[in-house]
Amino acid sequence: MKALRATLSKYSLAELISAGRLLLADSVHQDVLGSITCSLVLQDDVLINTVNGEFRPLTIEPGQRREVAIAQAARLLVGLRAQSHGILLLLPPSDFISSRYQLSLKGESMVRSAIALQAHTLIPGYDEELLLGINAQSSEGVALWLPARTAEALFVAFQAEQLFLAALMPRTLALPTAEQLQQDLILQDEDASHLAQMEFRAGVVRCQLVITQQDLEQPAFAEQWQNETAKAAPALHIRCGNREFWNSKRSLILARENYCFFPKGAEQFGKQKLLQKQKRLGTIAAGVLVVLLCLPFVGNLIQSLWLQSQVNQLREASADARRSQAAVYAMEDEWGAVAGYPRQNVAKVLLTLNQSIHSSLTTFALNKGVVDLSGFAQDPALLVEQLAEREEFHEVGQSRSSSGADGGTRGDRFGIRLNLSGVDFKKYEALYPAVKQ
Repeated sequence: MKALRATLSKYSLAELISAGRLLLADSVHQDVLGSITCSLVLQDDVLINTVNGEFRPLTIEPGQRREVAIAQAARLLVGLRAQSHGILLLLPPSDFISSRYQLSLKGESMVRSAIALQAHTLIPGYDEELLLGINAQSSEGVALWLPARTAEALFVAFQAEQLFLAALMPRTLALPTAEQLQQDLILQDEDASHLAQMEFRAGVVRCQLVITQQDLEQPAFAEQWQNETAKAAPALHIRCGNREFWNSKRSLILARENYCFFPKGAEQFGKQKLLQKQKRLGTIAAGVLVVLLCLPFVGNLIQSLWLQSQVNQLREASADARRSQAAVYAMEDEWGAVAGYPRQNVAKVLLTLNQSIHSSLTTFALNKGVVDLSGFAQDPALLVEQLAEREEFHEVGQSRSSSGADGGTRGDRFGIRLNLSGVDFKKYEALYPAVKQ
């Protein structure tokens, strides 16, 4: 994030806006160029389909515009097509205006913006809107221009024939093959009315010269043409001087986006395609966001279902154990009252008492862990203390006052109540309440 901020801080707001517009334009143009399925080239008033080599001469009726005649010839060549199938129209170099430029600027958006702002200075005397074709990655070269009115008139004429004119391009740039474009080239394009020479180096048009055939017939102009064209540095020469060159192509001409010209109607089509793409991407992004938001819940649901399946499997696996456990519980319910009855070891209790009372015990009663006994002792209070100190008994106390009236030499009579340790009838009765018969 810091690196992005540092990069953006190097540019002004105007530069960022310009770059954004250029990026949007590139996206729109790419969508338009992606729709091209047919390329038509105009040579000596003959329209040629480079895909199959078929051609149709232009028939211009009196009072009819040239753009309409081109569109009618195009319909005869390609038939009726949906507007989503684009056509690339290659026009003679004489239909375009060229101007040299040399700038000290860097950056495609800066160069393109600077050239566009200087349009009326570079081409004085022409006040109409111009479309610009330029490889703005280079700060030096030739900019090509096409009147926007011409491009729009062609688009409307094609639209009237139910055809979609996607882009226009100088036919000179279609002379080399894709492999030859990687080299330095000198392209010579000749027809019945004009002769043009273009220097194309590293993907940039460095120079373009155009002269009429009529001027070439004059020695002075012919000599001047020879002198200017001879200044070109050595490079691969490719020349086109007749219709047979285009008939032999038999392939779709690949558009060079930098030097393509897009009518407003075609750009509107590209914007609609871009908007549709953005909507699809927005829908996909929204779906992904919803999925990401739902992932924790889906994960919890899957985990819950998996745990439930594990519980069911464990239940099935422990069915025998649970049946055995149920049988044990049933046995406990049936025999627990007997097995859990508090144990009162009467013999042991009597032997223990006999150690303290010395065979002078007269009565002994045991009921639910409570012992009532009576007898004679020389000191009943001491006897109570002795019994209370034994761990076998608790809560030892006299049940009635001692008296020596009938004791004689045997001592005083006593009555003692005590509880046996480890015998809890309250808990037993809570676990096994009495059942009334």
